[in-house]
Amino acid sequence: MSTNQFADQPWYIWAEHVVVILGAAYVARKLLKGGLVNNITRLTIDAAQTLPGAKQMLEKQQEEAIKDIQKQIFAETEADEYIMDEIPNEGLPSEKVMEILEFWRNKEEGYRTGKAFGGIYTDYEDVEELEKKALALYCDSNGLYPTTFPGLRKVEAEVVRMACNLMHGNAETCGTMTSGGTESILCAMKTYRDRGAAEFGVTKPEIIIPESAHAAFIKGAHYFGYKLVYAKIRDDWRVDLDDVRRLVNANTVMVVGSAPSFPHGVIDDIEALGDILKDHPQAGLHVDACLGGFILPWLQQLGHLKKDFDFAIPRVTSISADLHKYGFAPKGASVVLYKNNSYRKHQYFSYLGWSGGLYCSPALQGSRAGGPMAGAWAVFVHMGKKGFHESASHYHAAFTTILSGVNSIDGLHSIGTPDACTIAYSSDDLDIYKVADAMLKRGWTVNRLQKPRCIQLQVGSRRN
Repeated sequence: MSTNQFADQPWYIWAEHVVVILGAAYVARKLLKGGLVNNITRLTIDAAQTLPGAKQMLEKQQEEAIKDIQKQIFAETEADEYIMDEIPNEGLPSEKVMEILEFWRNKEEGYRTGKAFGGIYTDYEDVEELEKKALALYCDSNGLYPTTFPGLRKVEAEVVRMACNLMHGNAETCGTMTSGGTESILCAMKTYRDRGAAEFGVTKPEIIIPESAHAAFIKGAHYFGYKLVYAKIRDDWRVDLDDVRRLVNANTVMVVGSAPSFPHGVIDDIEALGDILKDHPQAGLHVDACLGGFILPWLQQLGHLKKDFDFAIPRVTSISADLHKYGFAPKGASVVLYKNNSYRKHQYFSYLGWSGGLYCSPALQGSRAGGPMAGAWAVFVHMGKKGFHESASHYHAAFTTILSGVNSIDGLHSIGTPDACTIAYSSDDLDIYKVADAMLKRGWTVNRLQKPRCIQLQVGSRRN
């Protein structure tokens, strides 16, 4: 029988204690990160699934949860006498068509009460009426044909230029309008993959994203063959700079920072990310400002935000920003902006060998709806800086009121200190998802998040 010949040595005993202490510290850090209660709950659930009958019980609970969700979504459908599963033999009169559509549009009561913000970011009726007219005027136009629709070419170019100037760009800063944040992000990912291959010979591209980054980057990695590399999040829910510094390498063609992150509303340290990449010319620094791109600049100008996040930071090479959020444009409008055309040229696709002729497209879509482009231009020109300052003031008042209100309620606390757009909050004492259920019954719309378990409000601008 073999024995450990060093077991009685003082140095060996000391080393054993060090290993145990370090191991315990690592486990404690993992447990505490994201909340001790949340992590113990997760571990308990994972362990419970191994018990006899536990899996069946959890599956039953999942079925009940799915039924509850279906009930919420389809609660009104049973009363609908016009369920269209086939194109009708004889069309309905236009008045009847509009009656059906207006009936369902009037079901959207949450955001009108001030208890729901997500998806609709303002209640400015004059803005809504104007963008409806612009949408209608350009509803049949197509950005794929710039010579056929010169007016559309004008509004896209001017929206991009106004966005570049708003985000501290210069004469070389350029970009493209897209259909939304996901397309803007995917365009940037296509750009950096192709740039890395063409200019630096990178054949196995990697992208570094914070653990809190938007899921569109995960989708893009799947589409474009990236190796997806996650950077850790610090205790303040911002990206861990030391971890990014450790992860970046010669295959890294894209590093992402959020402004702000969708889950927690915090802005990553973009300037510090730029410093990390000074010696890595193959890596572009992309700022995901899909959520905050058209509110953060106004907050800066009003003195409510002191952080830089855009082209004011020299190392930033691209930005994605949604016009249909705080830019109040019709849905389906976003921009992806680049430091200069040496980046943007890699976004374009062209094919010369098609029997249908020369095929070129600037973004992912072929046909590109003109209505949202025209609507975005109309809102910018109508509101002006004065109007956006006013809307930012309304937004800021709502944001600070909700944040202080959450933190003043016994048993609730915000997740970190959010900078803008969203407020996530949780509890060490309560099941926060049950709080969300209770809020839903009272007419509030909240998002249920995980890692950690919390709920979240998106904050828009409301005159009322």
